[in-house]
Amino acid sequence: MDHLQIIGGSIIRSSDCESLHNVAHCSFNNPGELKEKFSDGDWKNGNWSYFRRYSPDAQFFTLAAGLALRDSGIKLVPEQTVGLLAADDFEHESDQVAYFTDYVEGGRELGRSSLFVHTLPTSSVVDASVCLGLRGPLLYIRDENNIWSELLNTAGDFIASGDAEIMLLSCRSANTLVCLALSAGGSTAISRTVQAAPAAIFEFARKAVLGKSK
Repeated sequence: MDHLQIIGGSIIRSSDCESLHNVAHCSFNNPGELKEKFSDGDWKNGNWSYFRRYSPDAQFFTLAAGLALRDSGIKLVPEQTVGLLAADDFEHESDQVAYFTDYVEGGRELGRSSLFVHTLPTSSVVDASVCLGLRGPLLYIRDENNIWSELLNTAGDFIASGDAEIMLLSCRSANTLVCLALSAGGSTAISRTVQAAPAAIFEFARKAVLGKSK
């Protein structure tokens, strides 16, 4: 599907966040503090009881996805057909390694499976989907040559096939995470030639939606 439109988005840096339409713009010290600043209204519909168990990576991803939906004017309601695509350079691997290293070094190699399974780390896209009540497709993508184009193409395929009404596209590098919400529509095709850096993607989206940079 060539004609997709950007309907909202968010960017989270190491100590501040911002939304595409300026619905949100604030600083914070940790993911929990950022969550509390926006835990009102429809956000209470999410499964936030799980949030504190997530890794910092998953917490930030969940908040970025939630803020992108809010910036798009989409209320959080259970079982939305919203999909998540993520591109980063580790795919939650650092959390997996840290968990199993602790498990082995702590002498817990023979832990009971009934307890073990429920404490396994998972991926950021799955954690965000559970917390926000989404039921669209979830996927990680790696394409070092043109990740933005690959994200758009994959999102378009999911929307065209009816697997999702909205796709959240996320790209992370170092301490910056951007998340954009896309839907079908738009009069012109979105440019496929955008720098892969999250900040560059966010500024491109701002210009595409608002017609200007910050």
